[in-house]
Amino acid sequence: MSLLFLPEELVAEVLSYLPAKSLTQLRCVSKSWNTLISDPQFIKLHLQRSKKNRNLTQILCMSLGSYILPFPLNTLLNNPSIINSTKDYFPYNPKYRYIFVGSCNGLFCFVLTLYKITYPENTWFQLWNPATNTLSKIYTMPNFDYFRFSGFSFGYDNSADTYKFVYFRPNKLEIFSFGSNVWKIIQLPHTVPLNHLNRVPYKRKFLSEAMYLNDTIYLLAREIAKQIVIISLKLGNDTYSKLLPPQDFVEVSLHLPTIHVMEESLYFSHHTQEIDFIIWKMTEFGTEKCWIQFLKISYEDLNIHPEYKNSLSPWCLYGSDFDIHMKYKYFLAPLCLYESGIILVQAANGHGLQVIVYNWIENRIEKTRMDSSVLWMVNQNYVESLVPTS
Repeated sequence: MSLLFLPEELVAEVLSYLPAKSLTQLRCVSKSWNTLISDPQFIKLHLQRSKKNRNLTQILCMSLGSYILPFPLNTLLNNPSIINSTKDYFPYNPKYRYIFVGSCNGLFCFVLTLYKITYPENTWFQLWNPATNTLSKIYTMPNFDYFRFSGFSFGYDNSADTYKFVYFRPNKLEIFSFGSNVWKIIQLPHTVPLNHLNRVPYKRKFLSEAMYLNDTIYLLAREIAKQIVIISLKLGNDTYSKLLPPQDFVEVSLHLPTIHVMEESLYFSHHTQEIDFIIWKMTEFGTEKCWIQFLKISYEDLNIHPEYKNSLSPWCLYGSDFDIHMKYKYFLAPLCLYESGIILVQAANGHGLQVIVYNWIENRIEKTRMDSSVLWMVNQNYVESLVPTS
């Protein structure tokens, strides 16, 4: 019986539809398959197929056991205990404190710092591919400022076919290109990152100051005149522009606004003066009317009851006049859209992190089985890929 040999093009076509984790195992079949699956063109083809076939929202979680891994949304809602039972998770090094930056094309980016030492020379960043379970080398952060005055982001420059790490510090953006390992500095006069550090109960990391969408990084910032703006950084040519928030937005003491990406669109969320929580959707960049009100939820519907307490603000930036605050009992941020509603993450003093589903058709809140064993979670539109970390 003669053996049937398939053309390499046909083999690549068939293999490109398989999950990334399966392909990492198939590399061991033969030298030719290992060469094919490791080829940059095949990796791009597989990534394109994976993006088209993606139909599940992925949520990145970190639990009390230091497990970090993306999970399908439905799995988390129906069986949240899977977070602490999985054996396939980020290789967490206990000597570091990890700050999640963002994900793109199956790669996750983290900032690392030593737990007991916070000097600039002890701060780094690193990439991880969950599908192949590979880590990049650790890159050093130059001239690092204190976290309170820092912002970070991560994205893909399609024109140069490279990934970029963005370090946002007062008055400048520092952009690192992976591969060439080159830093580029862009001046941002009189502008500082809008940082939520220490503004969230228990420091749970689910708020967003930076988002990546369509070759562009969006960063929340505050100008010296106290105006909140969104910096739009084009990764193709490393140029930026400024976008104003919705015209009806008025900053509320203690509750900073957040930005999020849901279903390939940018959203801006904020609180009103102890009455409503509002989410806006960006429809077109560069115009004054680029924002449309997407959702408005009353505190009463969310069962939120603020408590007040006079206190001096430890978070003043550039002369900010936040000097009387509400003793917050909650903090709220959108996680993702879900069926006929939206999933919200609520951090509440004394109750830990809660995940709720707001049904906007029936104006009804549903509690989920997610509990305080989850330290933080973010919606990252994750897709499995073979993209290398180096």
